[in-house]
Amino acid sequence: MKFSHYSSLYLDFKLHELKNSTLDKYESIVKNRIDPYFGELEITDIKPTDIKKWLYSIDDVGVKSQKHYLGVLSGIFQEAFFDEVITRNPVKLIRIPKYDKPDIKPFTSDEVQQIMENTIDNNFKFYLAIAFYTGMRSGEIIGLKKSDIDFENKIINVSRSRSRFGESTPKTKYSIRAIPIIELLMPFILQLYNFHDHEYLFVTQYNKPYLDTNVFISFFWIPSLKKLNIEYRRPYNTRHTYATNMLYNNLVSPIQLSQLLGHSNTQMVYEVYVKYIESNYKNFDRSISIYQ
Repeated sequence: MKFSHYSSLYLDFKLHELKNSTLDKYESIVKNRIDPYFGELEITDIKPTDIKKWLYSIDDVGVKSQKHYLGVLSGIFQEAFFDEVITRNPVKLIRIPKYDKPDIKPFTSDEVQQIMENTIDNNFKFYLAIAFYTGMRSGEIIGLKKSDIDFENKIINVSRSRSRFGESTPKTKYSIRAIPIIELLMPFILQLYNFHDHEYLFVTQYNKPYLDTNVFISFFWIPSLKKLNIEYRRPYNTRHTYATNMLYNNLVSPIQLSQLLGHSNTQMVYEVYVKYIESNYKNFDRSISIYQ
């Protein structure tokens, strides 16, 4: 049985299990990374050493991507294992590369203020305000509808996300959540709410909801950081900035922050944000008296 038979079956099964955006990534990995190497081989002939050679030949991506490729490859072999075509999954014998998450680089308070003050496009300014003051993901922000804004209780209800693949539920079930609208954000929400009559909060010049935030990145985000001489960071960094400042200023507990960000538990908060704060001693008060 050819390997390509099971790689095709694997994708067929994933069609019913994954969101379109994730499925697209899996299809790309199989088509561009896995099938060209293993596709025409008999799946029973593929040995762990073959997989090692394949893995070590990948030198144009980082460890995180290599680990993801191995996960997809393992899933394909697992389907053959379930059919008893192979007696064991050879990927299980491969040592998964160690991946150390890169350190985050939140924006400083001054940088946040500069970015907000120098944004000339109204839609992008509204987008940034929600991003910096809620920590929401980009797809969640452009997926907001007016019906998601609860002015009485001052809450934003997050229940969907948008991307080039259309509308879907947020990243995980824990991402369906309610986020308090702080006073600093409320004026932006009110302006955006009354800016047009469309059901979505964010609409293009053609009165259509955004499919992604690429136009914001290309025309406003990148030029703005360059003009302000601020080190480039992805727009996702607004989420890191929100999280670290909420913790650093003791505005929430790690548990509360994980709920606001839509995480299933506090693991990410402790591994990424608490770790960052504990390692950042630049503003440490060295005049304190430990023992009174």
